[in-house]
Amino acid sequence: MPTLTRRSVVAITVAVTLVVVFGYFITRHWKHSTPVQVGQVAPNIQTNTVNGQAFSLASLQGQPVLLDFFTPWCPPCIQETPDLVSFAKRYGKQIHVVLIDRGDGTGLVQDYVKKYSIPADVTVLLDANNYWSPPYGVSGQPETFFITSNGTVVRHTVGPLTQPQMVEYAREAGLQTP
Repeated sequence: MPTLTRRSVVAITVAVTLVVVFGYFITRHWKHSTPVQVGQVAPNIQTNTVNGQAFSLASLQGQPVLLDFFTPWCPPCIQETPDLVSFAKRYGKQIHVVLIDRGDGTGLVQDYVKKYSIPADVTVLLDANNYWSPPYGVSGQPETFFITSNGTVVRHTVGPLTQPQMVEYAREAGLQTP
C-alpha cells in the first residue's frame, strides 16, 4: 500500500473540511428556502423577548397563537396596532399574541411597546438579524400567522388586519368566542 505524502494528506484534509462546511451552509440554506405553508407545523422560533428573556414558540403549544411579524416604523404596522392591542386585551387569555420585530434594535421596539401601550401579556420578540422571516416566507410587514394549539399554521395574511378579521382568523386556529 503506497504511503501518502504530506502534501496529499493536507489536500485531503482541506477537501474534506470544505465539503463539510459547504454541506453545512447548503443544509442551512435549504432549511430556509422552503417556507412554511398553511397546513404545516410552524417553525419553532427561538429568540429573546424585548425584555431579554429566552423564548420558544413550541412552549406555547396547547393554546392557539397569533404570530405577527412587524417593524415599529412601518405605517401599516402602526395602523394595525390599535386593533392588535384591542384584540389582545379581549382575547389574550385564550390565545397567545406574539409580535416579532424584523431586525430593529431593542430601543426602537421598547419605544413602540411603550408608545402604543402593548399589554404585558403580549410577547414581543426581537429578531436582530431577521433570521425568522425566511422560514415563514415573510417578505414584508405586517404579516400574520394563525397557529392552532398543536402548532399547525391555518392562515397566513399579508397586510394590516382589523380586530374583526383577527377574531375570524383566530377562530380558525381554535379561539373559542361566544
